Amino acid sequence: MAEHERVLVKHAVTGRMLVNSKDGVAYTFDEEGGLTLITLTGVEAEKGAAVVELKAELNVFRFEEPEDGPVIKHWYYVGDNPVTYDADSNRLTIAVQSEIEYRPDQYWA
Repeated sequence: MAEHERVLVKHAVTGRMLVNSKDGVAYTFDEEGGLTLITLTGVEAEKGAAVVELKAELNVFRFEEPEDGPVIKHWYYVGDNPVTYDADSNRLTIAVQSEIEYRPDQYWA
């Protein structure tokens, strides 16, 4: 987890924030079998259950926020890939199949 980064998991339909790494949630990104596994640790049980329930309607974002440069946004496509939550470890795992990277400063002046 980088100091000037954050990960957000949102409900795509309503825009409801489900998980925000700024709320004390640690995360890792790991490649496995052609997918990227995003593992979020420290997710409260209620939020983890909500993410699993809404797994077909998720938007997952990573924001790079360097002090001396523009924000870089990454959008990850979940599709029908696995989304799991382990209540014993407060660990949420989201498998994503693709990523779109974009820089808002290139679209708005």
